[in-house]
Amino acid sequence: MQKFDVIIVGAGVVGCAIARELSRYRLRIAVLEKEKEIGQGTSKGNTGLIHSGVNADPSTLSGRLNLEANPLFDQLTDELAVPFDRNGSLVLAFSSEDRQALINSLEEARTNGVQGIRWLNREQLLEKEKKVNPEALGAIYAPRGGIICPFEFTLALAQNAAGNGVVFLTGCRVHKTITEEGRVVGVETDQGFFQGDYLVNAAGLSADEMNCVREEGIRIKARRGQYLVYDRDYPVQIKHTLFPRPTPVSKGIIVTPTVHGNLMIGPDAEEIEDRSSLETTREGISRVIVGAKKLVPALNTSDIIRMFSGNRAVAGDDFIIRPARRTRGLILAAGIQSPGLTAAPRIAGLIKEILQDLGLNMEEKDDFQARRPVPVRPGNMDYKERAELISRDSDYGQIICRCEGITRGEIREAIRAPLGARTIDGIKRRTQAASGRCQSGFCGPRLLELLQEYAGIDPLQASLRGGSSQLLKYHSKELLLKAGEGLADI
Repeated sequence: MQKFDVIIVGAGVVGCAIARELSRYRLRIAVLEKEKEIGQGTSKGNTGLIHSGVNADPSTLSGRLNLEANPLFDQLTDELAVPFDRNGSLVLAFSSEDRQALINSLEEARTNGVQGIRWLNREQLLEKEKKVNPEALGAIYAPRGGIICPFEFTLALAQNAAGNGVVFLTGCRVHKTITEEGRVVGVETDQGFFQGDYLVNAAGLSADEMNCVREEGIRIKARRGQYLVYDRDYPVQIKHTLFPRPTPVSKGIIVTPTVHGNLMIGPDAEEIEDRSSLETTREGISRVIVGAKKLVPALNTSDIIRMFSGNRAVAGDDFIIRPARRTRGLILAAGIQSPGLTAAPRIAGLIKEILQDLGLNMEEKDDFQARRPVPVRPGNMDYKERAELISRDSDYGQIICRCEGITRGEIREAIRAPLGARTIDGIKRRTQAASGRCQSGFCGPRLLELLQEYAGIDPLQASLRGGSSQLLKYHSKELLLKAGEGLADI
């Protein structure tokens, strides 16, 4: 039995942000994640936006935390060596009603402290984005909006937390919360019993599956959003993130660049029964295309290389971040939908404050390391730097993924690093290998070989994303034999 001061359930961006914040203190902390990789839920299936706060309502918890968290990202992404771009956002008006509503939002946002925002008329808008629909009457321009890779941000938070002593256990599903006299004492999991003085539920879509959370009356609904990603060479290029006027349930179907140089459109918003379903549908994809073309009419479907979906955890109209009412020692971080990625650093700060109020003794470390080592990225180097790197380590001169120019060295380190990749999707999200035009058609077999070489994973056991997503059924020799070819001696 292992004993911890704090157990965090869920290794998405919220759980990892909490872990990193608490790792500043002399505490024994564990993060338990049911999936094989961290960040496999909503944290890898979203738009990757750092919202400016234009539409944030400070009377809500989600709005207040959005406004407080946005300014933190410049320092935070520098410390964690995560690509981040304040590319700015544009919220477009297509009718006089839209324009009046957005001008009202503009004044409210200024009152709320959102910096640099202003109204652009049609001519100013088209000067900023030439491909925008010329029927737009104008737009709110918010220069503090940004884009980030949500998975790399989650990974960096986790790796930095692990470097500061936090224990991460993946493939560790929590089955039951154990209480004594109404207080948390630990959890039963796939990997045994873990004793903990405090339990933070940051389990996303699974937050209501724990027995003591159900007693709180919290119910999670899944809201699916579908996305399309364009090839990096797609000729229609957009610099800013483009929004329509938001609705009560969604910020709308958007058009945005990514930090990796692709164009992405989506999401739609559809409540679904099966919260584990990550299907894309003909109807959903059609909605996304129609919505995106309203913003940028020149878009077509000729260079789409990927379709995917992500499910958001909805538990009402606002975040639920508070101590449980029925179980002492349990803290809830549930219903974290948009702008949860943006708010994650302040959610972590709020959880820390709650733990302090509940009596957890927090002594700051003298040796806390705020910085994550910068990953080696040959593609970001000039010719001389790259030549010097290859002279020291020839693996950085061997291209494995031709579409994205990703080397053997990068993939090797993604597997061997703390909290290293154990699936094909894990490699993809850490390095961008298999994310280009051919979608692993060329590099897929090599990725399987490297998982075997550096993680000892048999190719027959290797999976796309864990669970039942195995990629191979037979070795080639076994396949020929089963096909009746009788080539037993090849």
